[in-house]
Amino acid sequence: MARSVARSFGKQNIKSFVVSPGFTRTQMAEQFIQTYGEERVLNEIALNELTTPQDLAPLVGLMCSGGMDHATGATIDVNAGSHIR
Repeated sequence: MARSVARSFGKQNIKSFVVSPGFTRTQMAEQFIQTYGEERVLNEIALNELTTPQDLAPLVGLMCSGGMDHATGATIDVNAGSHIR
């Protein structure tokens, strides 16, 4: 979808990105963590700590800054190495 929006509206200076996060430690995820344990999630990622919203913020800020305009249409995975496209 991001690519379709980018191609359709890029000439009107509209940019399109998709941030595709993996498991992110949010309030919604806490129930899963409490039920199954943090170790279960950590075993599925390449890092030693869970992704947080603060880990996603710099990327979103860069997208909003105009510094990534030529990446319009991109899907960017932020998943701590849990899957590869």
